Amino acid sequence: MDIKSLEVFKAVAIEQSITKAAKKLNYVQSNVTARIQRLEQELGVPLLYRYHKKISLTPAGRELLPYVNKLLYDFEEAIEAVQLSSTPRGTLHIGAIESTASTRLPKIFAEYHKNFPQVELSMYMAPTVDQVSAILNYKVDGALVDGPILHPEIIEYPVLEESLVLITSYSQEQFQVESILHEPLLSSFAHCIYLGRWQQWLESNGFAPMKVMEYGTLEGVLKCVENGLGVTVLPKSMVESRVQGRFTCHPLPDPHRIVPTVLIRRRDSYMTSALSRFMELMGITNM
Repeated sequence: MDIKSLEVFKAVAIEQSITKAAKKLNYVQSNVTARIQRLEQELGVPLLYRYHKKISLTPAGRELLPYVNKLLYDFEEAIEAVQLSSTPRGTLHIGAIESTASTRLPKIFAEYHKNFPQVELSMYMAPTVDQVSAILNYKVDGALVDGPILHPEIIEYPVLEESLVLITSYSQEQFQVESILHEPLLSSFAHCIYLGRWQQWLESNGFAPMKVMEYGTLEGVLKCVENGLGVTVLPKSMVESRVQGRFTCHPLPDPHRIVPTVLIRRRDSYMTSALSRFMELMGITNM
């Protein structure tokens, strides 16, 4: 078993295709197939289901994948540690929630790439609960999420605070809480902490929780609001750059309005120079 075979296995697991994995790794397809077969022979179990040119992981393959992620993560850390260089290089996998990815990271990523072109940047966008899982399973080096996380295996660093607004089609003069309770509370993903803050305020003021309707994408959610179907809750930063007048932003009452954004990483992970420089660009100095 060698590192290259583990890299091949991870690529196949992600791409769910021998052909796509070979293209991603710049290998010939037969080489990818041979390495997977050799790995299966060494372990004595099948790792992949193969059917109609499609690939999926067997139970053994699913069990192996987190260990492969950790081994490859540790290998990259080892390379970084022995190079004895303060110049960032290699890969940097950053996770982020949608609000931060769309409003804060484009400028940071552009500046980072300009300053450290030897680093291969990648971004994984997902809700906080998925980002925490990605950190714990060594899939990303750091992630920007809604805090606090308070997990014993995770270190978190304060980055900024988001101010939440309730977005409706009603003007400030027309708006009353009672007028929207029958409408759907729209979300682009499950387990949205922003909607949870609004539901908490409703409960604390004697109102029943609103029914939540998932609409798949943020753009779809806002289009629904603009057309009078439902309301939503988002950070103000996500709507400040949009055309005004098509919907109205109502600040959430305190103490439900402010949500901290934190950067998290595994407590046992090595602080690479690539991640350290990224954190500096985010304004994090206490590392």
